[in-house]
Formats: sequence, structure tokens, C-alpha cells
Amino acid sequence: MRLEYNILWIDNNLDDYVGNGSVESINEFLREKGFNPQIQLVYDEGEIDKYLNVEYDLIISDFNLNKENGDVVIYKLRAEKDISTEIFFYSARTNFMEDEGVKEKMAFMERINFHFSRDNLMEKIENVIELTLKKLLNINATRGLITAETSDLDAIIEDITINLQANLLKKSQEDLDKLIADYIDDFLAKSPQRFMAKHQEIGFANSMKFIEANRKWKMFRASLKEYNKKIQNPAITEFLQQNKTYFNDVIDIRNKFAHARAEEKDGKLVLLGQYGKEDFEFDEAACISIRRNLIMHRENIESIKELITKT
Repeated sequence: MRLEYNILWIDNNLDDYVGNGSVESINEFLREKGFNPQIQLVYDEGEIDKYLNVEYDLIISDFNLNKENGDVVIYKLRAEKDISTEIFFYSARTNFMEDEGVKEKMAFMERINFHFSRDNLMEKIENVIELTLKKLLNINATRGLITAETSDLDAIIEDITINLQANLLKKSQEDLDKLIADYIDDFLAKSPQRFMAKHQEIGFANSMKFIEANRKWKMFRASLKEYNKKIQNPAITEFLQQNKTYFNDVIDIRNKFAHARAEEKDGKLVLLGQYGKEDFEFDEAACISIRRNLIMHRENIESIKELITKT
């Protein structure tokens, strides 16, 4: 599961849709739904093979293409490339489905939508996107999304913390050992000697992999604050303010989904017996909010990583 929503759009006259704001309109629609849109524009159907290294959520195609009609292009994708992605056809012609060759190619294809004009095209595309998003509004899919994204963010935070401590703050081995010792004193009630012995064996960077996400995040923030005292960068100060909600928006949400069972209550899906205090109501609004927060925190963390890497 991912936060990106990938669209392959095939049309010889795509500049018209870029120019009239239609492409940006779809981008904005997906952002409002809590997704990071990735729209690959293909102006020449003969070059489509260049863009098939991505798993697409939707393929949009004009039916009347210059070299091959859309049904031929899609037939090849289905039959030769084994791509079963949802497809949306549009055409100014209202009778193109009467062609016997088209009927033959389309007869056994599933997940294909047609729009027989250019009127209300964006509305129709948004409706198809809505249908493809419904499968994401379930507990198991969202669990996977949150787990994968949190793991990625955890790895980025780990890399930044290691870079701050070992390189930018130029901490000695004694200082790095103390950081691990402080973690042990603060959190590990069992076998602290064993953890420290393992740390001495594998080193600071590898030890970070075994530190819990919450403690790693706190270590990351403390390291960044210490570094910012030296360089006084307003961008880091702003990031630290924005990042205050990371525990609630990312780590706590992950814990809720990991320690809960799903039940329907008054027509809504609710997570019961979850990690924390009250039950968590899971609906479309909650799902959108979760995805938006994950995207926001990833963008902020990647920006701060880029900033300190250039330092």
C-alpha cells in the first residue's frame, strides 16, 4: 500500500488538458482525498512501453489516437503486458463502440469505463477515481498503508539522527555510547547490559535499528535541537514546531491500528480494544486525515534531511 495514486494518461493533445487546468484539477482532487498524485502524461501512444515500470491505479485514454486507436493500445496492455488496471476511455465520437473490431477487442475486458463526449469529462474521471479509492477504505488496507509508511519514516529519522550525531555534531565514541546508555536507563528495564554489549559489538548506527520508534523520534528531535543551537537555522526551528504532532499523527495512529479489532457500530467501522484510551472511529474522513498527515510529515522530514545533507 502506498500514499501515491498513479495515473497513466494517453492523449495526443494533452497540452489542451494541461493548459485548461484539467490535469491540475485532478491533482487537487486527489490531494483532497489524502493522496499524493503522480500523473504520467503520454503524448505518443507509440512510446507507452517507456512508462510501464509503475503500478498504475488508473489508465485514462482518448479513444481516437493518431497511430492506433485506444482499443488497440489497451488490448495490448491487457493481453501482452498483463496489466489489469482500471481504464477510462473518452471520445468525441458517440458511435465508436459500434465498430465490430472494437467490440471484439473489448468483449472480454473488465474494469473499463466509457465516456462518449468531452462534456463533464473531469467529473466523470473523478467518479472513476472515487470507485478505485473505495477499496482503500478498509481496515486491512489502511493497516498496511500505515505500517509501510511509518516504517519508511522511521528509517529516514534514523538516518538523519545518525548523520547529526556522528557527522554534523561530531560526537565522540564516548558520547555515542552515552546516548545509548541514556536510552537504556530511560527505557530498558530488562537486560540493559545485554543491549549495551550488543551496541559495543555492532556500533551506534546499527544499534539505532533496535530502538523503538517513539524513543528514536525523541532522540532525533533532541539531536536536531542541539544542532540548531549551533547554526540557528529558522527552517529547522519551523520544522521542530511542525513536527511536534508526529507522535499523535504517525506513531500513535500506527499503535491504534496494530492493537485493535474492527467492529461495525451504528453503521460505522470502529476500532475497539485499541492501544490507548478511547475507541477510534474509522470512516472516510479519518482515513483521509491519516493519509494527509502521513504525506505532510514525510515531506517535512525529507525536506529537513535535504537541508542538513547540504550543510
